[in-house]
Amino acid sequence: MGLDMMKTKTQLTLSFVALLLGLLIAVQLRSTSGVYNAMPDLRVTEMRAVLMETITQNQLLTREIEEARDKLRQYEASAMKGEGALLLIQKELDSARMLAGLVDVQGSGLVITLTDSQVSSMPGDNPNVYLVHDEDLLKLVNVLSAAGAEAISINDQRLLATSEIHCAGPTISINNVRVGAPFVIKAVGNAETLESAVRMRDGIVDTLNFYGIGIQVKRETNLVVPAFKRPIRFDYAQPVTGGK
Repeated sequence: MGLDMMKTKTQLTLSFVALLLGLLIAVQLRSTSGVYNAMPDLRVTEMRAVLMETITQNQLLTREIEEARDKLRQYEASAMKGEGALLLIQKELDSARMLAGLVDVQGSGLVITLTDSQVSSMPGDNPNVYLVHDEDLLKLVNVLSAAGAEAISINDQRLLATSEIHCAGPTISINNVRVGAPFVIKAVGNAETLESAVRMRDGIVDTLNFYGIGIQVKRETNLVVPAFKRPIRFDYAQPVTGGK
């Protein structure tokens, strides 16, 4: 009897342990299954988050690329404007240099050659009237300038606002350089207009011809007027600044 009861208790205990073990195994299996079943969902969620982040970053990069392209277009436009401005400044600088006589210039114009008269003076005549004088050159230069000459030289001496033309004994001083006949005047400008100005009736050509001064006027399509060769210095003149 006692032995049977002990067997019964042992069987019940084993059955309970087996049941408990089965329950634990079942719970463990369900938990494990839940973990494995949840992993794909978790992976999809993570991938979706990564995808959304990638899309967002791509949109940001696309926006940055567009902004960079806009800046590039702006830089290109600015560069073109800057280049245009630079070319304009360079053109103005070249014009200023030409006006200042600092560079050689070329273009159409006139070449006028003056020589002393070969006419024999009559008794009682003043022999000086048969020679080319500084006033003859001054009158000729004034006529050419009034007719629109853009650059003038006499015997390769470029004339500036500060140039002097005056007698120096048997020669004429131009830019403090003594020159003698023949005098070759080069003037760049509209050749037809310049020639009409010097050949006008009772003008400079007629006056010089009256005294037998040799004068030859020739049109040139591409003559060169040399630059001013001496240093330019201003001791007293100063540029006006500040609109004063």
